[in-house]
Amino acid sequence: MKKPNDEELNNIFDDISLDRTIKKAKRNTLLRSIIVSAIMFILISVCVVKANSFWINKIGDETAAQLIKEDAIMKAPNTIVRTETVETGFMKGTVKREVFKVVEDKIIPWETQEAHFGLKGFETMTSSSYSTIINDTTKINIPSGEKSMGFYVPQFTYKSYSDDLSKLKEYPNDKYIELGISFDKSYTMNEVKNMLPDEINPTWYWVNDYSNEADERDYPEGDKFMYGIYEPSSEVGKSMSSSKINSEADFLNRLKKINKADYDLLKLQQKDGLIIGVVVTGTKEALLKLENQSYVKATSIGAVVDKY
Repeated sequence: MKKPNDEELNNIFDDISLDRTIKKAKRNTLLRSIIVSAIMFILISVCVVKANSFWINKIGDETAAQLIKEDAIMKAPNTIVRTETVETGFMKGTVKREVFKVVEDKIIPWETQEAHFGLKGFETMTSSSYSTIINDTTKINIPSGEKSMGFYVPQFTYKSYSDDLSKLKEYPNDKYIELGISFDKSYTMNEVKNMLPDEINPTWYWVNDYSNEADERDYPEGDKFMYGIYEPSSEVGKSMSSSKINSEADFLNRLKKINKADYDLLKLQQKDGLIIGVVVTGTKEALLKLENQSYVKATSIGAVVDKY
């Protein structure tokens, strides 16, 4: 067998060295690519996280602000809504809100609400409370245990009507009582204020956003999300409420910016009066002055609190 000469040996070592160099260069290139890709991934991830945080927080703030505007004209009667926090995730978030009911100078924790939103804004609303039906005219708010008021549209017919006014005599004298009154027809706010007894405090005026066509209903309207004008009578309610709507015109101006279709409907109905019910608060003695009033079609007791 012929032995390789020095030149052949050098060529072999050169090939081995070249192969090692090429492999090393490939490893270095691969490593460099991995490092660059990792850096790019981190940079892109940071940018995506920051962009998501910026936009979702912006949308969250806009959603919270929009809900506050809507609260001024549509919510449960005699309630104050406070936005607690805006929590954000990837391309979505939640506005957490605390709701309190105010009866005279007493505050009742009512429920918590979570408004869920995405890149297009508000999506759904969930709440911690619900109503359980006792009978045709009575519902209880859970978890507060207070009665949920029912309201009766004057142009609709119901299979039964609530007459809680007749039950007031059973209540003790040391209570403040919330009472929902459904009218026999539409009135203006000024007419309502003038026809109510001086001893009771009107705090929320129910706005008629229902069709004028006659209809039959099994159950009264709930008190969850309803168009109305909140006018707290107590110093506690006034200090907690940011809504300053003093007339039907103020209400319609707010509504126009939120729901143009409903605004157009209510504007047509304004000439006949927009108010078809009212929530009042007071003692048993004061509220009993509503007995035999011709404008009272139905009455529904709501929250009851200690006077002292």
